[in-house]
Amino acid sequence: MEAGNGAEAAPSLWGWQTLLSGLAALSILAFLAARIDWPDTWGRFLASHKGLVLLGADCHYLTYPVRGARWRLCLDYLPLRRAGAGFGLVVFFQNFVDNVVPAKLGDLYGAHLARINFGVRRSEAIGSIVFQRMVDSWVVLFLSMAASWMVLSHQLPPTIQWVLLGGVLIAVLCSAVMAGFFFLDRAAPRWLPEKVAESISAFRKGMWPRREKLPAVIVTTALIWVLETLWVFLLVYGFGMRPGPSEALFLTMVPLLATAFPLTPSGAGVVELTLYSCLRLAGFDPNLAGSVTLLNRFLDYWCHIGAGIVIWLFRDRFRLHTWRECPRPAEGPAQLRKA
Repeated sequence: MEAGNGAEAAPSLWGWQTLLSGLAALSILAFLAARIDWPDTWGRFLASHKGLVLLGADCHYLTYPVRGARWRLCLDYLPLRRAGAGFGLVVFFQNFVDNVVPAKLGDLYGAHLARINFGVRRSEAIGSIVFQRMVDSWVVLFLSMAASWMVLSHQLPPTIQWVLLGGVLIAVLCSAVMAGFFFLDRAAPRWLPEKVAESISAFRKGMWPRREKLPAVIVTTALIWVLETLWVFLLVYGFGMRPGPSEALFLTMVPLLATAFPLTPSGAGVVELTLYSCLRLAGFDPNLAGSVTLLNRFLDYWCHIGAGIVIWLFRDRFRLHTWRECPRPAEGPAQLRKA
């Protein structure tokens, strides 16, 4: 861990809201676990094609270095400080935190990680994160709507309609935030404090990559969603099903919309319900749908949390700075805090 100058405090991640969110997620998961036929589920796990399932999981985890490369492209206009940890590792750790705290606080923490690992100003980092969220939101929303229309033959169940509506709200919100900061930067009120005006300008600067980098940003974004779709396709294929392209998109994109709901960490509980419902709508029998959902969330969510804990324990070896030692205000004791 590195000593900081204390100019900016790290984001607060732990509190009553995190505890309540975690309890809500555990309650939903306990409710679902009580309805699982565990002997049948275990038998289906044993009968699955392990190689295909693991290949699918590899596709999912490969998205993190690709996401890191995209983030690096978005910040290419900045003179970044060299660090031992690469952008892919920082993105992975940011998403690990997002899996255990609610309300997308992981994004604020990601901006903090960019600050302490690469010397990026927090306002610029969060601007670039909002830009990526906006792009991903519209991509996932468009693909979800198209796949739902193709798979469900124009008759969308209420549950899918609500998930899609939530996706619309998230995509519109991200776009509105970007438009608002663009307007404020161009016509900021004179009464705004200079520091606030500078942060607005930095945010707006961070949310637009250099024009010549946009083709590479588009390519990396496409690769991310191809890999995510392959992950679900190979997982389902490993259980003996043969999903078509539209079904694979449907099973990938609609549950991903549920991860954006801020009530539980990374949509935990809500994602399981959504994925299970999508599998049932796609024609899977209840036990098979439950088995696929369990294995998907184990490899995607719980293994990610486990790997994040290991990375944190060995962060010095990875040369990953996960916090900053921030001195308390001058009037208080000269103590330092660590994450």
